[in-house]
Amino acid sequence: MNKKLIMLLGAIFIVLSLSMCTSVDPEPENDPVIEQVEPEPVEQAEPEPAAEPEPEPEPEEFVVTEELYVETFEDIKGLIGNLNGIIANKDYETWLTYLTDDYIEYFSSPEKLKEYTDLFKQRGYNYKIRDLEDYFLYLVVISRSNAVVDEIKFTDSTHITAYTEIKDKLSVLYYLEKNENGWKIGLKHEN
Repeated sequence: MNKKLIMLLGAIFIVLSLSMCTSVDPEPENDPVIEQVEPEPVEQAEPEPAAEPEPEPEPEEFVVTEELYVETFEDIKGLIGNLNGIIANKDYETWLTYLTDDYIEYFSSPEKLKEYTDLFKQRGYNYKIRDLEDYFLYLVVISRSNAVVDEIKFTDSTHITAYTEIKDKLSVLYYLEKNENGWKIGLKHEN
């Protein structure tokens, strides 16, 4: 139907509805006269516009100056030198002091320990990695006692990745996290 037809039908419906209504004039009674008083209009305060939510501030990009890079690289080189001595001496207790709590928890988990035990079995070794100390003795001592840091990359001001070069390719040596006690070996940090 077109718009004009709908409007015409609507108007006819209203006229018919009103014509069917009848009204009766009331008989006048001796009722007291009630004066109707118009209420004074109440000013309504305009609602304040809803405050627009402030946009989340974009995280500031962490900028690494050459001075910061050189200073941190030297710190990490010293740290890795210390770790090399600790690892070469198989000093598990001291090595623990260089780890974050998250690292200890992650590499002590039964799932991770089983994963390394299975890896050794696949390679023909019969080592069972029962705890973090076994992980240290059978994996860390073998692979990290002569580590060399060739490059570092910052994730942010407290997280870096230390790389070593193996066959002309950079490989992750350590994920490091800085806290009030200095740099510690941690887990990979996503920014």
